[in-house]
Amino acid sequence: MRFFSAFGARFRPVLDLVFPPRCVYCGQLGAWLCDACQQEAQPIGENICIRCGNPLTVRGLCQHCRQDPPDPLRGIRGVFFYNGPIAQGIRSLKYHDVRPLAPILARHLASYIRERSVLFDGLVPVPLHPEKLAARGFNQSELLAANVSKMLNIPLRIDLLERTRPTRPQAQLNRRQRLQNVADAFAPMRDIRLHGETLLLIDDVATTGATLRACGRALRQAGAGDIWALTVARAHVNTVLPPDQSGLTPAEAFLFWDGDRKRQSSDSLHPLI
Repeated sequence: MRFFSAFGARFRPVLDLVFPPRCVYCGQLGAWLCDACQQEAQPIGENICIRCGNPLTVRGLCQHCRQDPPDPLRGIRGVFFYNGPIAQGIRSLKYHDVRPLAPILARHLASYIRERSVLFDGLVPVPLHPEKLAARGFNQSELLAANVSKMLNIPLRIDLLERTRPTRPQAQLNRRQRLQNVADAFAPMRDIRLHGETLLLIDDVATTGATLRACGRALRQAGAGDIWALTVARAHVNTVLPPDQSGLTPAEAFLFWDGDRKRQSSDSLHPLI
């Protein structure tokens, strides 16, 4: 399987001349994801939970993260909602081996990073288990991270994490099952010792963030400092506001949140990414 994937990647430029690329969403000739479809993508924006990154009415801390923050991650961020052209682009890259989509999607990750003030010592793609890597022929997260690394000149660190056991597909599981499914599924590479580096995990999609948290624990075990996570998209998850904010108008919810914000440290409520 990997032979055919490598063969296709090597001769993709020739194949594109004979069979010009078509947008995987609308079918227009000329690009694997055309500009018009990319403009249809829905950015998540800044009104999010500052820890898990899920959308809120106002920027703050969701009920899930008050009870179970995504430690050791400083925060999880996604660029777009997982729907429409972005969802189709990710599926086509991941399941149909349309690898030219990797730099297209990676440009959005790079733009997101450029707009923030965090300086990262390395980009860490979420690893696949060797069995899945052999079957698929490539790791889509590594392709994304490699392209971002080239665009921003941030070191690509594929030498830090390994997936130690196969796991069930997360899409079929609820929140608790997802956490259990990936518990202890990742470990630091042998003999890896970090010294407080600031690292950014890269993946294609996050829902509950369970996989990213498991990766973060392995990196922290190896000695990493601040660990963030960034994905191209976030799948829908029910985000719960604190009980005292339910049923409020956006303005009323903001007043509650702003009062709570002033009682907490500036650093925790205004992270850099």
